[in-house]
Amino acid sequence: MAKISRRSVLLGTAATGLMAPFVTSARAATPISFRLDWSIYGSHAPFFLALQEKMYEKAGLDVSIGEGQGSATVAKIVGQGNDPIGFVDFTSTIRAIEQGVPLMAIGRVISDVMCVISHADAPVNKPNELEGKVVAYAPSESTGQMLAALLQRANVDATKISVLNPATAAKNAMFLQKRADAIPANVNVQVAQLEEQGAKLHYFLFSDFGVEMMNNGLVANADWLKKNREAAKAFVRVSLDAFAAAKADPGKAIDVLIKQLPQQARNKNVLRRQLDLTFPSLETSATKGKPLGYMAEEDWRATQDLLVKYGGLPKAVDLNKLYSNEFAEA
Repeated sequence: MAKISRRSVLLGTAATGLMAPFVTSARAATPISFRLDWSIYGSHAPFFLALQEKMYEKAGLDVSIGEGQGSATVAKIVGQGNDPIGFVDFTSTIRAIEQGVPLMAIGRVISDVMCVISHADAPVNKPNELEGKVVAYAPSESTGQMLAALLQRANVDATKISVLNPATAAKNAMFLQKRADAIPANVNVQVAQLEEQGAKLHYFLFSDFGVEMMNNGLVANADWLKKNREAAKAFVRVSLDAFAAAKADPGKAIDVLIKQLPQQARNKNVLRRQLDLTFPSLETSATKGKPLGYMAEEDWRATQDLLVKYGGLPKAVDLNKLYSNEFAEA
């Protein structure tokens, strides 16, 4: 996907009153090249809403948005400074920082979206019901890696589960063909994709059984942050305001995304379902009552502990090097 910027968007009717909380100064707008984690899915719609409604522009920002090829790759791109901010999974962020990549998480967006999907006519209701079943996931998938945590927390005998390791892109097809009884997935992505293919589903969240972890958020190049703190604060605040606006009117958010990316019109139902399934993930049990985007120390500690125990992270990173709430609280 070519990068989408405010200048490339053809406006239709006048803006409908979404107000950004910043006043544009007389100086030139700060350019920000923003990299998504993956190809377009519904959780991305609020960023395009902010672009279309001139929310970034009113905040003194000249934002362009580009698709990514996975959080691990995007973390490297942001760390190299090619794009100063990305929408990156926090587990990939921790891994990159542990390896010396200059990153800082500046706003939490999505948490606790990992789930286990099964067929509605043969539902898996809880982790111990995976015993005797066939489960499919790619070895590199974070949901597959964290499945081990779920099984251990629930005292499931993993040796009684048959595991298939297809390529990441083949997992859905294997499930639809009923070659797999269940798959670990992200509720805001795969559920809608499978439903659109006619599958009747049952699913439960990892967090329902005690495995809680943060997922995607706003991650910036640490060196860029030192020189652009006010621009970073503006970007975080506007982006989070856009998620609140999308929650208030999800249909508009999807329509705006499609207006800017007409090729996504064929995916409208999937995108809307993905966006709807995103909203419950905007807070954690530790951030209830806190502003959208706030990151709790206990959430970072729990997420990192899971990576050390089950995800192959060599050692824990000092939490102060991972994140700052300065930008979300501005």
